[in-house]
Amino acid sequence: MVKISFKCLPNGALPYETNEAATKMMVKLFENVPYLAMLPVISADENILFRTLSNVQGVRVKDRKAVLETEEKIFKQALLRLDAAYNNMSVENIELYAINSVFFPKYLQILKRIQPKDTVLNLLGPFSVAIALTKKDGPQVLLDKCYRKFVIQTITLKAAWAINKIREVAPETKPVIVLEEPSYYQYGDIKRENEDLTRDIVLNMFSKVIRKIKELGAVVAVQSFEKCDWQIPIEAGVDIISFDAYNNPNNLNIIAEKVNDFLAAGGRINWAIVPVKNEAMVKSLTIDYLYDRFVKTLEGLIVSGVSERLAYNRALVSIQGDIKHLPLIFAEKALILSTQLAKRIPTKS
Repeated sequence: MVKISFKCLPNGALPYETNEAATKMMVKLFENVPYLAMLPVISADENILFRTLSNVQGVRVKDRKAVLETEEKIFKQALLRLDAAYNNMSVENIELYAINSVFFPKYLQILKRIQPKDTVLNLLGPFSVAIALTKKDGPQVLLDKCYRKFVIQTITLKAAWAINKIREVAPETKPVIVLEEPSYYQYGDIKRENEDLTRDIVLNMFSKVIRKIKELGAVVAVQSFEKCDWQIPIEAGVDIISFDAYNNPNNLNIIAEKVNDFLAAGGRINWAIVPVKNEAMVKSLTIDYLYDRFVKTLEGLIVSGVSERLAYNRALVSIQGDIKHLPLIFAEKALILSTQLAKRIPTKS
């Protein structure tokens, strides 16, 4: 059973120009579940790729691209160091894989002062990391066992570093690690083009990352806002699935039986149903409209065969994605509406 204290999953890169402004919002709206927000207005390096792959020997991250070191000797050294840290996650070893974030000092201050039950931190998931990593020669990262191991260990060590830092300031706070998968929707197309990419390969990648992070004491979510195959993350043991319930409301209906089993076993679904595509859309939103849309969307899953009690009682809500492109007033409106919607989720007996 996934034990968390919140019904609104904080999400998205924010348009704040200072750490102080982001902190005020955090304390006002997400006091119960602070999260490590990304603030790209302050730094161009504030993106999920840089957060996940910076400070990783063997990878160069620049201009939103991640390039693997091609010199064999250097990459072998990186693999040895990575393997040693993965098999002995001492404070000293995992410190080599620190997360670079302009908001991290403020984030830790919030955790230390509030001591919340839960906190959220996003990283790039294993499939999307494998897609993002490029090398000049040799097989695709997804199809090379050695490189897949590199991906699995890198993400796990990043999560381990974050979990350790959280525990240092807030020992009782439960970390929720959200693995973002913006490229996971490509799985089917890649598989059709190359039969060597089996379902077991992808399932194994997810399983190893999810299992290890859960062993470290965190809750694990997989988030993808494109239409994708949710059966693999569910089978891999994820605690929360987070999907775009505004543009893809029926994404889960075709696997209703598996979703019902997932919820019955304690899993949760985050319905990212507050649209944030543009200013005009956010400007027109009302809480009544969002609640009505949320209920109708859940009812579609229920008609497909999922228990009404489980669908409602295991539901979370959030905005639909990044809001860094929105004027501040509308970005905050979207965040406020998501927290208001969470409070209106009915409990079913």
